[in-house]
Amino acid sequence: MLRKSIIMMVLAAAFTMNVSAVQIEVPKWQPPVPGVDASIPANAYENYSHINENAQKEAEAFRIKMQGSQEEPKSGMYKIFKEKPDIVKPYKLGEFSQSTVILLHEGKYNIRLSVPNISLRGDTVDSKSSDGPLFVVRGYTSILMVGPPHAKEFSKHMHNEGVYTYPGLENASWQILKAKTHMMYTEFTPKNTNTTYGITYLGGGDVKEPYQDKIAEVVMSNYIIPSIEPLSGLDHYSHVKHWDNFSYRIPRRAKLVSEALEKNKYEVRSYEDTGIKIRVVRYKIDPKFSDKILVKQEILSFLNKNSGVGDSTQYATVWNNGIPGFLIDYYTPNGESYLRHFIKDSEYYYSYRIDYDESKSPYKHKQLRDMVEYAGFDNAESLRKEPQWRISDSHKKKLDADPIFNPWYMKWIEILTQ
Repeated sequence: MLRKSIIMMVLAAAFTMNVSAVQIEVPKWQPPVPGVDASIPANAYENYSHINENAQKEAEAFRIKMQGSQEEPKSGMYKIFKEKPDIVKPYKLGEFSQSTVILLHEGKYNIRLSVPNISLRGDTVDSKSSDGPLFVVRGYTSILMVGPPHAKEFSKHMHNEGVYTYPGLENASWQILKAKTHMMYTEFTPKNTNTTYGITYLGGGDVKEPYQDKIAEVVMSNYIIPSIEPLSGLDHYSHVKHWDNFSYRIPRRAKLVSEALEKNKYEVRSYEDTGIKIRVVRYKIDPKFSDKILVKQEILSFLNKNSGVGDSTQYATVWNNGIPGFLIDYYTPNGESYLRHFIKDSEYYYSYRIDYDESKSPYKHKQLRDMVEYAGFDNAESLRKEPQWRISDSHKKKLDADPIFNPWYMKWIEILTQ
């Protein structure tokens, strides 16, 4: 009897582990999908925070440098570090642990996905081999391209290919190039649609890289593919509101409780639902002040205002139809949490904040986060004509002048759009 119980326990444990893992399956006689790791949960992309040993070392070195500096702080950032030394390391780790979210919902597009990488730049490009446009985001050592099927010319040089099945996807296939820089391509059609998409992810998997040290096939198979889902699911519990060209979602049962002008500057719409309070704010862009949607400023502002709370916080750049915003997600399971999203057009900043308690709200954390990510613009096509940078002017100029950074990036775009 004891032996039978032990066997049943082992079988139960094995079944539980398999259920939580990425369930990419392949037909008989097909090669396995590269990079699949059964130890990574299928929902790892939802709670992504990449803080490896190199990130820890760099963050600690930055903390020691700030702590040992005897100079009088010259900027607001360094003044905050002097006043609150405990937030220095979380600030640096916040930079390394960012993820990127892509939303496409123009024309026949209707999809969301995420990649565990920082975003430095985004471009919208035309493809010679597809009915574009293609949306591209660039990290320090990575490139992600999303849109219709592409890279037809480059596919001739792939080292291996195959097909797979995954919940919600049909006609799914993959191709891979293993060179100095690994690259993986997947093509698929979401179920109950006639739209086929292509995603290319390129990354070297440098073990010394503090931002992302996993090779392309591991990122594609365990983070990108599991994150793919249609945006139509949002319609079941939320609806779109408009504020001139700005569009955002609120829960279907949420009620508008006030519209006000605060401090003669901030236009505020407030909504409430069970266990939820929402503030949607817009105000004019003042060119004299730093960009309010830049990554570093928002991480620092969050840590400063919340006394360094940040261990359970996620930071993400959200590219909505090619326009970037920045998301802060402070989540306490079944407790008090909040989501904050910043985005801008050519005239206004827009801030969307939800304060909620998951134990009292009828909505789960992921539902609210998916809803907040949707904030964007009806005229996105006219706003994204130029490259969208996620870094300050000084850092942008430095990378623009780099003899490798942009030439390498533009060469890959040229190849992939053939």
